Amino acid sequence: MRSGRRTPLALLAAVVALVSLVSCSPDPAADGDTTVTADAVIYPLSLRYPGIDVVEDVPYGSDALQRLDVCLPADSAPDTTATPTPSGSPTPEGRGGPRGGSSGRPAVVMVHGGSWSHGDKATAAYRAVCQYLASEGFVTVNVDYRLAPTDPFPAGLDDVRRALDWVFRPTTLSTYDVDPDRVGLFGGSAGGNLVAMTAVTDHESAAYAAGDRVRAVVDLSGPTDLTERSTRADGVSASFQRKQLLYLGCRTYTDCPAAERASPGFHVTEDTPPFFVGHSTDEFIPLWESQEFVATLRSHDVPVTFVAVQGSAHSIAQLDRAMSERVVGFLRRQLD
Repeated sequence: MRSGRRTPLALLAAVVALVSLVSCSPDPAADGDTTVTADAVIYPLSLRYPGIDVVEDVPYGSDALQRLDVCLPADSAPDTTATPTPSGSPTPEGRGGPRGGSSGRPAVVMVHGGSWSHGDKATAAYRAVCQYLASEGFVTVNVDYRLAPTDPFPAGLDDVRRALDWVFRPTTLSTYDVDPDRVGLFGGSAGGNLVAMTAVTDHESAAYAAGDRVRAVVDLSGPTDLTERSTRADGVSASFQRKQLLYLGCRTYTDCPAAERASPGFHVTEDTPPFFVGHSTDEFIPLWESQEFVATLRSHDVPVTFVAVQGSAHSIAQLDRAMSERVVGFLRRQLD
């Protein structure tokens, strides 16, 4: 965390100056920009989830970290007569399912944070978010991925793409009753960066050409500019700069082509799906990263819901009850 807290008036002035049309509407379903104050309790972690089954450690690749959990809505169970293929990537012709008349359920692929170097899908907070989204009717796929510095960029991004391809396999769609036209992404911190990158490059994938597309993205506190810009006085701390460089596989920012390749703001197109972006006003990932990313999305006519949370809550720590309802409302609107 960076030391030194700006005054509430200074924070408000910064938000108004950099993000236009800020609205204080309490309506969790309202699109646009909102500034809120979050409660201190992570709402999903405070609940119990009777009837929510979790299918643990399903392989989507051959590496030990290429595993995922599936959190299932209540009163549902996987169809064990159709078993997903454990590893490898299918050809585009082998993906996808029925279109136009699908009656399956919406799905969300969820990616944990941890500075690209640590973290686990099974930690209490991320497991709780997985179960919470399942309790709201989403088949939720909670993904582990290869970590830096052992596996630097683009390994983690490749793994999220591979996990998404796993969701679109016919056996997965059938096993978990997923509608391939209603798949979204959710990530916090480094996971927010990875889902944002997956979404902005989705149009480049063979899956996209085959009709398998990301329809919505929730990004909480995701770093969106990993270039030398993030090292300026208003950027990230020196310790986080070192973590970024380890993830990028670079010694310095001055000679690091991966920095731009790993920054979502450089890859937005008109084909990018709608975004929900949440970011706290005084956390260790600077607010301007999400503000500039939101501006770039809007310059390409991508629909965006942006919520600035007063204070220092990072990533899924923003998920008090009101913020959780905002996220679910966004996902329902986009995946209905």
